[in-house]
Amino acid sequence: MSKYYSEGDTILLSERSEIIVEKCLVNESVDLHRHSFIEIAYVDSGEGVHEIADGYVSKIVKGDLMLFNSGVAHGYRVTPPSSLVIYNCNFDPAVLGDSVSRSDDFIQIVYSYLFETSPGQGAEQKPYILLRNADAVSEIIKEMFREYTGRRNGFSKINTANLTRLLVTIFRLKRDSAESSVDPAYKAAIAESAVRYINEYYASNISCGMLAARAFVSTGYFHKVFREVTGQTPVGYIQSVRLSEAARLLRETSLSVGAAAGSVGYSDLKYFYEIFRKEFGMTPGEYRSSKSGAGQSNK
Repeated sequence: MSKYYSEGDTILLSERSEIIVEKCLVNESVDLHRHSFIEIAYVDSGEGVHEIADGYVSKIVKGDLMLFNSGVAHGYRVTPPSSLVIYNCNFDPAVLGDSVSRSDDFIQIVYSYLFETSPGQGAEQKPYILLRNADAVSEIIKEMFREYTGRRNGFSKINTANLTRLLVTIFRLKRDSAESSVDPAYKAAIAESAVRYINEYYASNISCGMLAARAFVSTGYFHKVFREVTGQTPVGYIQSVRLSEAARLLRETSLSVGAAAGSVGYSDLKYFYEIFRKEFGMTPGEYRSSKSGAGQSNK
């Protein structure tokens, strides 16, 4: 069965759970084409020209790496006798599974930084990434090719792990570029990943240091980036999420104030009363009584 099929002018993967790794000899020009999956292309030898649909053109040579998001029309130009040898790694984001959204914060940051356009980044962001001198990925992608073509037992699991290695290596190369220290996409990825984690695990013991460690950055840098992106400190955001949920519990359930406080992460009831009053201008019991249809007051 073919690895690809077409719908209109878009190429799709026949099996979304498969990571396809190919070695391609490009000895004639390849017309502009687009696909629904992510493509990582590493130039192993030769030289040519790469172009995308909006007219952006660049020369490519050995050691260059290109990463295309889905939907980006691109093509190659070569003039005989010139040619290119390119390793392609094609995959659907679904192949990374839950590691992208939950279990590994660093991989979530890598994924967001490389593939997702955050609000406010602007339309000038290039629709693909081009890295020069990306030799650090050479052996990884070649190992993936050997696993894919050899198809020994467990090759797909090995290449899922290798894909993580490949993405992290690309992330490091991109982050270490000249613009890295002020790259808004990198900062947004760090902050947005932390926000997702807080929104899910607000009731647990979360500290700024722990969130920074999950992103592999210093606590000071994390604090600065989080405040810059969200307009709040990490502690302030955690508190706002907890208090919002506590208020909901007081409105919609008959839990005691102590139980509501404990369920959102506050074991010190006196402190909970203090910050709740500061946030809402009344005690938890007064807040509950002020809401129609609320449960029994418990001040």
